[in-house]
Amino acid sequence: MGYNGLDRLISKSLNLGEGCVFILKPRKYDNLLEFSYPDELKGFTIPVMSQSVAGKAVIHRSPIILNNFQGETDVIYLNCLTMNSTKNSIRKMIAYPVCSSGELTEVLLVVRKEYDGSDLPNFLGEDLQKIKSAVDKILSIRADKPDLSLAAN
Repeated sequence: MGYNGLDRLISKSLNLGEGCVFILKPRKYDNLLEFSYPDELKGFTIPVMSQSVAGKAVIHRSPIILNNFQGETDVIYLNCLTMNSTKNSIRKMIAYPVCSSGELTEVLLVVRKEYDGSDLPNFLGEDLQKIKSAVDKILSIRADKPDLSLAAN
């Protein structure tokens, strides 16, 4: 089980629609995060900046919940997450860093998108625990099978 499995686990536990989980990996040679999932965004990068939600999660190695997404610096860099659709704009986000052996391995961006003026529930602290449970499940599968990477499908 890899990124697709992680997406399914998180989406099911948080009652999210399709296209609401994104996974980025830090690049070792510069100060950028590179999309690893979904496939349509692979290779696209965003900078790690102290004023962005993803940047704060990386710098502090702590999850961040943002329930008022509009007007944040991330909008500039994460605009592609809406897949150029104005009907499905991002309204809420969690940036969740994943560390293994003290090293940052991935950053999960979990979003709630507005669909045609729908009222969206806020992300809560308990949602972080749900994400942690999904990540732990994937990591335990990976620990049982060392040759299986998180990215494997």
